[in-house]
Amino acid sequence: MLDTLKAQLRSKMFFDLVASVLIYLSSVIYFAHIDAFEHLTELTHRYEDFELDELLTSTIVLTFLFAIFAYRRWQDVRKLSLYCEELSMIDPITLLPNRRVIDRLLREIREGRDTQSSFPLSLILVDINGLENIQSRLGNAVAEQATLELFYRYSLLLETNQLISYRNANQCLLFCPQLDRPAALALCEEICNVELDARKTTLNLLSFKAVSITLKAREEIDGVFDRLEDLLCLRQFHGY
Repeated sequence: MLDTLKAQLRSKMFFDLVASVLIYLSSVIYFAHIDAFEHLTELTHRYEDFELDELLTSTIVLTFLFAIFAYRRWQDVRKLSLYCEELSMIDPITLLPNRRVIDRLLREIREGRDTQSSFPLSLILVDINGLENIQSRLGNAVAEQATLELFYRYSLLLETNQLISYRNANQCLLFCPQLDRPAALALCEEICNVELDARKTTLNLLSFKAVSITLKAREEIDGVFDRLEDLLCLRQFHGY
């Protein structure tokens, strides 16, 4: 939604810019054709008592002031836009980055804008079952507490260059650059064996499944989320 809105705003801005330039050029040609300035000079001499010449020259100052006003408001809107974009990348409950952050990171890697080599790049999808059961038996507060603590436990397993992101109420995604396939499988094993301190009964109601894909080149990024979902469905179907 945000990307669509930004594209629409850029399109409107380009249209307004082109229209303004065309109107300005048309007015220059038209005023040159009718000698508008000469007519204005004659008009100001004819009605000197009305101080029309001072009014016209002060319009230049007014135009400059409006330009400053428009620039300052543009800066305000730009800062607000950046702030809103930051908010759109954070889940309001867990305060974790959401999928938009991962999409941006993958796009930068695909386009070669990352300053360091991220490959091998491992993506780990974690599926959490039982949160609805905790919510119905122990309440929303306990379910949210268990979720927050669970994500915190996951973050302790990551290195400084790795990232945990929120996908939905039952899933999270780990973005792990420079992590090879064996290390990714070991991390999946640690994730599935994590323990919670919130309540003893909470852990018994939860079950975890984790699948991973290790990318070795930019060409493998396309469709990686669909492949992760397929692996997760396959694991759930076979029950391992």
